[in-house]
Formats: sequence, C-alpha cells, structure tokens
Amino acid sequence: MTVIVGIKDEESVSLFSDRGASDSDTIVSMTTPKIWKVSENIIAGYAGSGGLGQMIQYMKWPTFDGDAMEYLRASLAPAIIKAREKMAGKDEEEASLLIGIKVEEPLLFEMDTSDYSVFPFDYTAIGSGAPIALGSLYTSEEDTHEKGIIAVLAAIHHSPSCKDPIDSLFV
Repeated sequence: MTVIVGIKDEESVSLFSDRGASDSDTIVSMTTPKIWKVSENIIAGYAGSGGLGQMIQYMKWPTFDGDAMEYLRASLAPAIIKAREKMAGKDEEEASLLIGIKVEEPLLFEMDTSDYSVFPFDYTAIGSGAPIALGSLYTSEEDTHEKGIIAVLAAIHHSPSCKDPIDSLFV
C-alpha cells in the first residue's frame, strides 16, 4: 500500500511518494522509490501491485510524440499490455499510475491498468493513503513542494499502510 501525490502548477508537475510496502500484518520501508524519471520531460509513479508497478517502471517506455493523451492511450497503454503479457505474474494484478509530462505546459494524468483509462488533473493522489492526501491537498495553501510533502506526511501519520521516507520529483 502506498500514497503517491501529483501536483501541477504553472511551471512544473511534481510527484511525491512514501516508501511503504504493506500486507495485512506488517509495513516496512522499501529501499527504492515508487516514483521515477522516465525521460527529460516525463515522470511517473505507481501504487497497487508492486510487481506490475516495477515492471512498468523498468520496461522500455515508447518515445513521446508530442500529444500527451494520444501518447498515453495509443502508445504507452499498448506497451504496458505487451510487457504485461510477458510478465510472470497474476492476471488480476492491478496498479494505478501518476504520470507527469512537461511539454509547452505541465500536465498530470492518472492511468489505471484495469482498463487503461487516463484522466487529467491539477492535483490528485493514488494508493491507500490517497483520501487523506487529497484532503490535505485541498486545504493546503503552501507552495507546491511544501503542499506535496505535507500531503504525504498526512497519509503517513493517519494511514497504517503508508510509511516514510518521502521521495519527490518534478519536471
């Protein structure tokens, strides 16, 4: 379980995450982040199945072609499906992704691997700590970095399935 927070402002898009890995009995801090830089203008993070999330993190992402929604739906989703077919895992494994893309303007998207739907947001959160983080984001008037850190801290403090440390990336 986890929390990944995404925030878009006028100049950039930022992702923030915890490093918790939990099951029904325990929670531990992972040594690797759940957010990463895909390319010069793309960042991403996952929540849900660790195996599927890591497969997406380490697979070869298609080259970005300039139209964000078209890229996500027509290039990235088929690439994930193809890689998933080769993955040794359960078909029912699911993950949610937050993807930040900076072209002329910063863009933030959520993609769900259950149906590969893609939705744009100004700010959002995914994972078990998402409801707590969203409440924090809604009420915070801090700058983008502080707002993201506070939202993840709120999830870590109030959710038994989120754990420090906190990672952040922006593009």
